[in-house]
Amino acid sequence: MNEVIQSFSNIYKKMAIGVMLAVITSIILSVSVLNSLLYDYFNTQLRNQVYSTLSGLDWAVAEFLDKNDFDSIQRLTENIGADDYIDTIRVYDNSGKILSSNKRSEIGKEISENTVNEIFSGNKLKSVESDINKNIFKVSIPVRGSAYSSTFKSDIAGSIFIKLNLDSFKILLYEYKKLFWGRHLAVGLALFISILILLGTKMFFPLKKLLTAAREISYGNYTHQITYLHDEDFSPIIDEFNRMISQINTRDIILKDMQKKLAEQNVNLEKTVEERTRELKLAQDVTIESLAALGEKRDNETGYHIHRTKHYVKLLAEHLREHPRFTSFLNDENIDLIVRSTPLHDIGKIGVPDSILLNPGKLTQEEFNEMKKHTIYGNGALVKAEIIAGTTSFLKFAKEISYSHHEKWDGSGYPEGLIGEEIPISARLMAIADVYDALVSRRRYKPAICHEEAFLIITEGDGRTSPTHFDPDILQAFIELQYEFKNIFLTFQDV
Repeated sequence: MNEVIQSFSNIYKKMAIGVMLAVITSIILSVSVLNSLLYDYFNTQLRNQVYSTLSGLDWAVAEFLDKNDFDSIQRLTENIGADDYIDTIRVYDNSGKILSSNKRSEIGKEISENTVNEIFSGNKLKSVESDINKNIFKVSIPVRGSAYSSTFKSDIAGSIFIKLNLDSFKILLYEYKKLFWGRHLAVGLALFISILILLGTKMFFPLKKLLTAAREISYGNYTHQITYLHDEDFSPIIDEFNRMISQINTRDIILKDMQKKLAEQNVNLEKTVEERTRELKLAQDVTIESLAALGEKRDNETGYHIHRTKHYVKLLAEHLREHPRFTSFLNDENIDLIVRSTPLHDIGKIGVPDSILLNPGKLTQEEFNEMKKHTIYGNGALVKAEIIAGTTSFLKFAKEISYSHHEKWDGSGYPEGLIGEEIPISARLMAIADVYDALVSRRRYKPAICHEEAFLIITEGDGRTSPTHFDPDILQAFIELQYEFKNIFLTFQDV
């Protein structure tokens, strides 16, 4: 603290000496200093003009980007670019590609600009490249989207770039210059320049260094250090400032390292979750296949029946997923669970006595009534499994299919006589797949029939079945997919 006070004391003493010296030198320096001030002032006016143009533009572009509304971004760009003082205005995405421009031929190109690159590489709040003497004025600001960018480790979704047409300001600059000179008398100007030189030498330039460093920090550059001569009066303040920047940089490095480790942990966690999900799915598939194999042992004439019906159901579900009636239900997850659950559709036959299940002749009404109970037995077994495992979509679809796949659209099915939409979609898909495969397959109590005959029976009816038994849209899908059904049967024929 004492060093800081002493620094200011030295400044005040040297200011008095500087005023006297400045009077002598002000005449020589006044022209160049005033010219510099004029250009600085004019440059500030240009910046204010550009920032006024950009005010709120980044938020509007971000909103349109989030909605993928590139037409609105282009209209906005062209409206602003129509002003005479705008030479170029572009909107870049975070890969450096131009999304929109007042020069339509540039859209889709990758035209590199230093200010744009600084936004992405340095995560800056804005970047300006200006030199009025060299006829250069470019500015870029970031567009911050709603999603975190894994590429740039920031929330920057793009950048807005503007290049001014400085020729349109030349006349205005000349008018400023005449007005600026005309308002100052020689003595007042000399005194002003003298004080300005003194303040600039002892206060302004050191303060400008501090201001520049503060701006670098605001742009995200934590490696900047202020250089100075050892006899500068602001040296203690600059030392403290440099020390602060170093501490911020160290903490920034630690923070980025922690973010990197956190990202790695998230990746590992996602892999662990994926592995556990695969293991759970495998366990479910093993359970289904084991139970289905057990059912096959009791009714071995079904052979590849469960494999064929699994493919029939998948074919129907994927065909109907874009249908307005089914699109909200038949998503990837539900289709996968339904298809994996189909092998359990006849699991309840385990509870049917062998004398009925293996009877090669026609069943009596009493025997047929007992056979129909396999839907109830299967549902009961899966309900008990659900009590042990907890309610899951995996068991939910298995229960629906095993219990309701013999329900009919017109209400003539069993076990409950459900009508139309009362029947679960999974069971409606299974119903037509089960009937088709039963018709084209050989059973101990009947011979197999050809695909063409089975197709006519399903679509026209024969006393055993009727088109009114099936959901009309699912029946239409079967009609459109009939040859794919035939190919599945031929691929998985019983030996």
